[in-house]
Amino acid sequence: MSKSSLSSILPDPQKAATSKAQQVEQMFDRIAGSYDRLNNWISMGFHKQWKRLACQKLKLQPGHQALDICTGTGDLIAYLLPLVGEQGQVCGLDFSAQMLSFARQRYQDQAQVSLTQGDALALPYEDNRFDGAIISFGLRNVTDIPRALTEMHRVIKPGGWMVNLDTAPKPLLPGMQFYFSKIVPLLGGMLAQDSQAYQYLSNSTRHFLTPQELKQLFEQTGCVNVASQTLMLGSVSLQVGQKPF
Repeated sequence: MSKSSLSSILPDPQKAATSKAQQVEQMFDRIAGSYDRLNNWISMGFHKQWKRLACQKLKLQPGHQALDICTGTGDLIAYLLPLVGEQGQVCGLDFSAQMLSFARQRYQDQAQVSLTQGDALALPYEDNRFDGAIISFGLRNVTDIPRALTEMHRVIKPGGWMVNLDTAPKPLLPGMQFYFSKIVPLLGGMLAQDSQAYQYLSNSTRHFLTPQELKQLFEQTGCVNVASQTLMLGSVSLQVGQKPF
């Protein structure tokens, strides 16, 4: 069989990645209005503690600039603002226009916040701009995780920190797997009228990288002082790494 014949049968990786990105974008556009409320229900309110802890890992100081990738409705920005102070700036980026519309409403009176629609795989920022960058519950949704981490590393200054906070595929208690695979989609169906979207979120967790694999990717990206920890009985993982001076 010729190469051209094979290409007509085998899936095109680039087209497949584009298709997934479009599907994920459409999904987040659909659930934007109920996203924050569902996060509270699904995490039993604990996501606020996890996000506060993750932001502290950036070691930001007053006057610093921070980047929140996959910012969604911008709830995590509320934990970054007190760290950078009145002279600092927080930039949020997301590919979902509907998610960003809620974020813009939330911070419409705060000049310190800048929100941009864009791609985590091609950040629209110059090299070495930010004092720290974070991605929260978004990395498992990108089509190229190493590239997303490389982009994070590129835009932070030497000495700056990058942080990932996300779900983990192998919680310590089997009951947690049942919760994410069965209960979370049920909640999504009842409260957001979109069980399909929350089934995707469950599936994306099950097939996501382990905390150890993410730690290794941080190191391969070029980070030093890399550390990884799990939260909520192993159902959530947190990685931090520093860009060398």
